[in-house]
Amino acid sequence: MVKKNKFIIDIIPLTRLPLDRQQHFSYLHDKKISAGSLVSIPLFRRDLEGIVIGSRPARIAMQSIAGGSDFYPHTNFDSQDSLNNKNILNISKNKIGVGVNRLGNIKLKKINEIIEENFLTENQLKLAEFISKYYICSLGIVLKSFIPKRMKARKRSQELARPPARQEIMNREKIILTKEQKQAINEISKKPASYYLFGPASSGKTEVYIESIKKLKKDEQARLPSPDGLPACASQWQAGSVNGGQALVLVPELTLTPQAIERYGQHFDQGDIAVLTSKISKGQFYENWQNIKSGKAKVIIGTRMAVAAPFKNLKLIVVDEEQDISFKQWDMSPRYDARKVAENLARICKARLVLGSAAPDIVSYHKAIETEENYKLLELPRLKDYKPPTVKVVDLKKEKSRSPISSELQSEIKQALKNKLQAILFINRQGMSSFSICSECKTILRCPKCERALVYDNSGIYKCLHCSHKTDALAACSKCKGMIFKNIGLGTQKVEREVNSIFPEAKTKRADFEAMKKIGEQEKLYQEFSQKKIDILIGTQMITKGWDFPSVGLVGIIDADNLLDLPDFKTNERAFQNMIQAAGRTSRLKSKFPGIAVIQTYNPENPVIKIADEMDFEKFYRKEIEERESLNYPPFGRLIKLVFQDSDKEKAEKETENVFREIKRAVGGLKNHRLFPPNDPLVSKVRGKHKKQIVIKFDNGEINKKLYKIISKLGKGWIIDVDPISII
Repeated sequence: MVKKNKFIIDIIPLTRLPLDRQQHFSYLHDKKISAGSLVSIPLFRRDLEGIVIGSRPARIAMQSIAGGSDFYPHTNFDSQDSLNNKNILNISKNKIGVGVNRLGNIKLKKINEIIEENFLTENQLKLAEFISKYYICSLGIVLKSFIPKRMKARKRSQELARPPARQEIMNREKIILTKEQKQAINEISKKPASYYLFGPASSGKTEVYIESIKKLKKDEQARLPSPDGLPACASQWQAGSVNGGQALVLVPELTLTPQAIERYGQHFDQGDIAVLTSKISKGQFYENWQNIKSGKAKVIIGTRMAVAAPFKNLKLIVVDEEQDISFKQWDMSPRYDARKVAENLARICKARLVLGSAAPDIVSYHKAIETEENYKLLELPRLKDYKPPTVKVVDLKKEKSRSPISSELQSEIKQALKNKLQAILFINRQGMSSFSICSECKTILRCPKCERALVYDNSGIYKCLHCSHKTDALAACSKCKGMIFKNIGLGTQKVEREVNSIFPEAKTKRADFEAMKKIGEQEKLYQEFSQKKIDILIGTQMITKGWDFPSVGLVGIIDADNLLDLPDFKTNERAFQNMIQAAGRTSRLKSKFPGIAVIQTYNPENPVIKIADEMDFEKFYRKEIEERESLNYPPFGRLIKLVFQDSDKEKAEKETENVFREIKRAVGGLKNHRLFPPNDPLVSKVRGKHKKQIVIKFDNGEINKKLYKIISKLGKGWIIDVDPISII
């Protein structure tokens, strides 16, 4: 018998549940608990944390059951019934959480404890449900990614650049806006909508973001009464103090965070800015998270994870360098795209969304120019004082030396150093080589867990870039047991060694995943480069976008062919974007000398390289969109990639074949669906697990219901990637 003062609480456990099953469980508690509360619950033989989605008096629930009411699985955060604690219960006789036609003989478990009431906001619950449905991911896993580690922040360290003090804000140089910048700011401030800000490097996009935040906050402040009952005075904004609404600024790379903090810190108070990235301490992250929830933090700067923050009054979302693939979480569940999630977040919060880039994502740009129902296009021309960089394409077939630094690039580096300018050298590969072969039998040295070529490291060992495998100091060939290897190809470490050999007097630094692992390394790199303590910076794509240093006089793209060698539908787009973004790091405003970008290639006639030489995005877009349309690739269609992985290769093959046949029976006859049979992905074995994948191409719109149902039932071992960034 359930006492009258008891309540039935519906809770989503923060764990993975099969998608074809109800995502919440019901528990008993002696009082009503508000939706969004964090609780501890027993689930089967363990204790887990969970999020409350609704409560109702147990007496009413029992009367409904006694009256013969039927209950079916139901969760809908968009429904006010759910958020007002009136959601339909889903209780099973045998297993809590599985819907049945008639209920009875129920014994509910009790909640262990309430950890924190109202931990997540209503908008966070709505956003989590969207991610779960759109990306076909367990709701518990999505919500788990919304929950920060609850730790007390230690004394502030120098983990990140701190915004300037108030005196610096008062003395800052005033931004003089162009006519086009003013028009863009006025358009953004008109009404909640989605905008695309397109402009070449140094066209003043960041200034538009900053001034849009100021204007929105000023407009909102003007509508709020001051303590004496009169409208707030606009002069309150002159010192950079902000009140009312919040703005979210998303950046793709951790290396861009210190610059963003510095730039926005010149216009807003230190206490108004909060940072959310994976490279700040857990305690500092939680403190910033709480400041966002309370409304204390007004300008939030972060990587893709920041879309899950508990905003109190979000008014503007900025996605800077929106073309970057780092906005897609491809390596773990939920495999969401922060741009798509930001669209939905803006809709939920009735906020404005601004995406910006000098080399837009093809799909995003198509949305902006084909119809204003998606994004309204705002264009910025080159500023009058801006001089674009001179682009030089070097044909490596004509080079006599085997050095990765061509004679032309060496000459330009010498000139840059002579003029006290800095140089950036970009190569999109880590390590000392691409692969290594045995000198005796010519066998490639491979990882035993992944079957991928090992990369030579300057520490003297060979590493796998896909797992943690490392060889001993004396590596041996798997075939002939030989111990002498020839390293083939290029990597950041090899380029660094070559640069140090040619320019021993220059101060060099390497920036790649391996070098930037430690907390604070991105901040240290930014500070050293901005203070000109580095003459030549060698790195991967993390250093090719967003940075604004007038002292950079030269950019060298070491191996453009490496950017174009993958047989994927987005290869040309990524290659072009990387080259344009890299070239854009030079010839910044206030530069004393015109910048130079050197592109090294064995194939200077490649159309992508020729268009990059012209720095003409519109021309590239027209070429690329024509090819996409002929093959029905995004934006003219959608993709889903299903990957199964298992240590047993035969099981992986059998499982994917079975699922493929089931999908083919369901949608194979539909004209708007095309199925690609199971095949090996580019990296077919990782950490001892064999992989097989199925790719599904279909027309724009929602996923077919039969297909969605099949995908939802996929069990352990399956990876579901909706709108993947790659299909190889």
